[in-house]
Amino acid sequence: MVSLLHRVVAASCVSCILMSVNNSCMRNADQDTNRLEVNSKSDLYVYLDSLEKNYEDACIRMGVANWNSYSKESSYDLNAAKAGFAALFADTGARAVIEEWRRRSPSLADKQLARRLELWHRCFIGGTIYADSNIARLENRLQQTITDFKLKADDSVLTRAQAGELLRQERNQNRRHALWALGSQISSVTADDLLRLVKLRNDEARLFGYPNFYSLVLQLQAIDEKWLLNTMNNLEEETRGPFEEFILSAKKKLHVSDFGPWDFDFSLREAVQLPDKYFPPEEVFTTLHQFQKAIGFNVDSLPIKEVVRDIPYGGLSLAIQIPTDSRFLVNPTKGKGFYAVAFHEYGHSLKAVHTRVEYPILKGYEWIPGAQCAAYEEGVADMQGEFTDDSLWLAEYTDLKPKQIERYIRNRGIPTLYRLRRLLKDFFIEYQMYGDPDQDMTALEREMFKKYLLVDLDPEESHQFASSIWYTSYPCYYQNYVLAGMIATQLQEALSSKFGDQKCHNRRLAEWISAHLYESGETEEWTERIRDATGKSLESGPYLRKMGLESARGITPD
Repeated sequence: MVSLLHRVVAASCVSCILMSVNNSCMRNADQDTNRLEVNSKSDLYVYLDSLEKNYEDACIRMGVANWNSYSKESSYDLNAAKAGFAALFADTGARAVIEEWRRRSPSLADKQLARRLELWHRCFIGGTIYADSNIARLENRLQQTITDFKLKADDSVLTRAQAGELLRQERNQNRRHALWALGSQISSVTADDLLRLVKLRNDEARLFGYPNFYSLVLQLQAIDEKWLLNTMNNLEEETRGPFEEFILSAKKKLHVSDFGPWDFDFSLREAVQLPDKYFPPEEVFTTLHQFQKAIGFNVDSLPIKEVVRDIPYGGLSLAIQIPTDSRFLVNPTKGKGFYAVAFHEYGHSLKAVHTRVEYPILKGYEWIPGAQCAAYEEGVADMQGEFTDDSLWLAEYTDLKPKQIERYIRNRGIPTLYRLRRLLKDFFIEYQMYGDPDQDMTALEREMFKKYLLVDLDPEESHQFASSIWYTSYPCYYQNYVLAGMIATQLQEALSSKFGDQKCHNRRLAEWISAHLYESGETEEWTERIRDATGKSLESGPYLRKMGLESARGITPD
């Protein structure tokens, strides 16, 4: 995706910027007074080992606090958990050691050590912002507000999961509209604080020489911003025509003259989705374990915890301590989508518990921007979710009839197409919000709905952009799901090429997946791992082929 030279030059530029930052970035003390004596490579190993022990302890505390905030299994204090990171990344002496030895890393002839220093360099930038006390307090308060929010619908009180399930099944368009509009209740409460949070993040990013926080996050994840925007725009162009056709068809089937965003879920359920009865929710984990055993994972001995809980996400996986403790939650929904989410979240956990890396900074903990590439993490997780969309899996693990499967495979590109366009809408709202947080966000939201979902929102419609917990707790994240779709489908094509019709029950599959995608952690850049596993750079062809766009061109250069 991005050439090695490009990455080195970009990283060097960031290093120069970092060294020129004034004492407003070096909050606690003058760098010279905190400078530590690390005089040899041996000293450096000892020093990094100690630093990473503290880092992993902070990651574990953060993971447990977040787990309890969603699972409600125990008490938690998100602010206290973040304080561990604050102490770590406010250490200007440690930062000076990292920067000095990172500059000297080419002479060390130690690739793994150089990689550790590179990720520490990135994490000291991302961690400074993540652990900022003003940002942390505001982010935690917003996260709690959105997580605990109850929607008021007439005389009822609903969670977001309940409202979403009703929206998927409601036959009356006016009632669908009312259910969809419930999200504005959250947004009206959180919008001002979200925009304040965006400005705080931007202020910090500018101290490191970036125009805004979004640009910083992309750089820390080794995602070239220009390439990303070209990719997003090309995907929009490639899919606009088919999406227009879908909406025209849906309007006729639903007998509605005006198609709104509240009509998508119901329309897809009626036109494409498989009957819920073939995916009993009480059997989701039994089916999941049966399949994973069939492809070679030793499910019974894996330290993975699974919980069904009403949360603001479809699912959420947390690697508490890699590789010995990974947990995930899934929302109590129904149908094939519930299975796909469970498989996806289990995919996150599989990667965590199969990581075979000694050094904590290379394990891929998610908390600090720069410690991993979330697009890769979502992509390898989505590869597991994609199994539930495969005709071989559907034939083997459900009671669907061959004609039902054939019809579904023929039309499955439609929900993928809708999901892509919805993600593009969410991405560009957030991307432009960081570009100018003082703009009219209600107008921007209307514009993005029109451009990417091809629907008109009434000017009187209340905004909903601030109801997304992703903008608060996982900022600058939506592009990762688009790239994940590209990664997952490219990996699935690689699995089909290698294992053929044995893909859903060959016990060597787990070994291949672990060796190519899980075990190495962050020892290599994510682009190299994709190339190693599939034999080529990331491209859009497999993703577009899944949508039935066979002639679509690739958009990622070698």
